Amino acid sequence: MNKILYTLLIVFLGITTAFGIWNVILTDQTGAEIYKLNSYTAWFLWGNITAIAGSILLLKYYLHNNYRPVFLTGVIAVIANTGYVAVCYINLISGGLRSYYMPALAFYLCAIIVYTVSLIFSNLQKRYWLRLAGVCGLIVTLVVALASIGSAYSKDVRIIGMLQKIIRGGSIASCMINAMFIMNFLDEITRLKNENANVRGKKYLEPLLGLSAVVAVVMMITIGTSLAHEGGSQPDWQNYNAEQAQVLVKLAGGDRTFVDSDGDSLHYILIKPQNYDRQKKYPLVVCLPYGGYEASAAESLAGIDGNTHPAFIFVPYCPKGAGWGGISGTASLESLVYEAISGLNEPGIDIKRRYVTGVSRGGYGTWQFICTRPDLFAAAIPICGGGDPELASKIVNMPIWAFHGAKDRNVPVSGSRDMISAIKKAGGHPRYTEYADRAHNIWDKVIETPGLWDWLFAQKRE
Repeated sequence: MNKILYTLLIVFLGITTAFGIWNVILTDQTGAEIYKLNSYTAWFLWGNITAIAGSILLLKYYLHNNYRPVFLTGVIAVIANTGYVAVCYINLISGGLRSYYMPALAFYLCAIIVYTVSLIFSNLQKRYWLRLAGVCGLIVTLVVALASIGSAYSKDVRIIGMLQKIIRGGSIASCMINAMFIMNFLDEITRLKNENANVRGKKYLEPLLGLSAVVAVVMMITIGTSLAHEGGSQPDWQNYNAEQAQVLVKLAGGDRTFVDSDGDSLHYILIKPQNYDRQKKYPLVVCLPYGGYEASAAESLAGIDGNTHPAFIFVPYCPKGAGWGGISGTASLESLVYEAISGLNEPGIDIKRRYVTGVSRGGYGTWQFICTRPDLFAAAIPICGGGDPELASKIVNMPIWAFHGAKDRNVPVSGSRDMISAIKKAGGHPRYTEYADRAHNIWDKVIETPGLWDWLFAQKRE
């Protein structure tokens, strides 16, 4: 090892650290919407390629210094990390390996635990920074592993939110651990008496690695700038959605709270039909939001877009980290919604014409609602969602009109395709509209569908 290779190690570790910190900052600012941004896939790929390249250089360092246990466990960790990154990348572009995410994460975390233990207990001579990195790495990995398990299996919204904050904190801590490796290599550089001492390997690799480091820096800056610019428009969009949600709250005369027998509560709004006549019967449309009170269907039905439809509109509040079922690792509020809508005593609600619809998180919830409580609803419009095909036999007689974008990277189009196929196989006749050239944001196309609301309001449960 010579100064050039030590310098390259420091550069790659520095880039990886900067990537990790910047990624956490952007994610905190943008939220889950960051995964939908066009630049994010390239950002994720380049950042992890750089991190893996730095890890390979680190393996070379271990091998050169004859730290064999650390080298072997490091190889396993790099392989596990590469597999985890590959699964995440495929899920970003197509969602095709979602069922493999947790196993890949578990293998990666286990490999890191073994690797950090080897750093602590192997003969590293007087490499105190490496031992400290091992101790800190082990603690952080164990905490993140426990938080990931808890987040995947907990049903409590507050607990999930807290655990997700811990996981994000673990990401920052991991970046700080890189600083310990950097301190170790800076210390070793100062100990070198001769820049060319103990050189192994072929020297032509050094300029090649140097060029790759320059390319990595340029690409990270270019893609990072593009992602930051693209993400900068998200707050405006989020503010707009929040404003629209507040309009819904005002139309409802404020929000309400339902409390069940266990003391669990659900906030919701109920918007009455325009020109409401207590002597008439109106359908009830349950609009499941993807966050807060942000429900596109409710905005349309309530007349925010200029059109009005005579119906009661029920919108349950979706806290951060919660959902409506159908998404693993997300606390579900479905049972509270069932009780709340069953207990509504507003004159004029036609219980034989209760419908449910939602986009994205709400799309998953729509499938979940009709599969678990088909007795409550007369029809459904799930948009960009997915469900359990094993439950398709329960909704063969349910009027369904599903929508999805073929290029959806956030929610795989297979979610809708599999449900529609399973229902047809079970003897049902659902409607399905798929937009070949669209991704996740398809509401503008859905709302333009001729006769959509007329079809929905024509459905009636026997």
